[in-house]
Amino acid sequence: MLRLRHTLATRVASLALGGLLAGCATTVPYTGVGPYPGLERGKPIVLVDTLGNILALPWKLLFWNRKFNSYYISPETEQKLIEYLETTQDLPTLKDAKFRLNQYRPMDDIARLIKNRHVAWPYRLLLGLPLTLILEVALPGRVFGAWVSGDHYNPFTNTVHLYSDHPAIALHEAGHLNHTAHTKYKGTYATGYMFIPGVNLYEEWQATKEALRYFKQLPDHADELNAYKILYPAYGSYVGNYIFRPIGPLVGILVGHVAGRAKAHLRENYYKELELRRGNRQEQPATMETK
Repeated sequence: MLRLRHTLATRVASLALGGLLAGCATTVPYTGVGPYPGLERGKPIVLVDTLGNILALPWKLLFWNRKFNSYYISPETEQKLIEYLETTQDLPTLKDAKFRLNQYRPMDDIARLIKNRHVAWPYRLLLGLPLTLILEVALPGRVFGAWVSGDHYNPFTNTVHLYSDHPAIALHEAGHLNHTAHTKYKGTYATGYMFIPGVNLYEEWQATKEALRYFKQLPDHADELNAYKILYPAYGSYVGNYIFRPIGPLVGILVGHVAGRAKAHLRENYYKELELRRGNRQEQPATMETK
């Protein structure tokens, strides 16, 4: 559900070049038989992935991140996603979920729509079918992601689609899945997200909170600090959608950038102060023994 809507000439050029190079990278396709069976990686297609990168350039610039919709997901990002999933497989919805890493499999998505018993069939038929036909078949994120769907979770097929090489985005989408798994009436909730004003703001914030909650537990705080810088502007775009378009989303993204970087700065200072206190505690006994 996350649809991220994102000046110096040298920076712009580096973002563009970096995005194109990332789209041409290749990895061995993941076939869902490793540490997490529900995770699959699409085969690299240089022409398609490069086209997707070109179309995504405006959003890369808005979010100031070349890894947004890069159409290449590194093994490092994949591993962090797997590590998160290993801590959350306590509900049937999570166990049955599929994660597609830059993969286009429309027929399989339709089959998953039909078989998904976690959402009642009227919701799957009336809402899930047209949504899936549009997002997963006619206008696939593999090419049009930045403009149509991008990284998102489809509750009607119980499938997460990822195109960005960013751990925070991956865990944000997994956060949507996690929150949906804990929701009793999944079809009703998904309908509310689509049609009731304000529900999407609540849901997006819950997914962001889940990603940040996990990152805060890790000994390395780099992912947490980077998460503020991408998830806050993303959330700002949703808030801005309730204001006059297209100015509203742009203002929301800008405010999100400021808020995200300010939050990251505060958290970084907090961790530095925490480390300093721990160092002082460790040095104190040694000083007393010397005396």
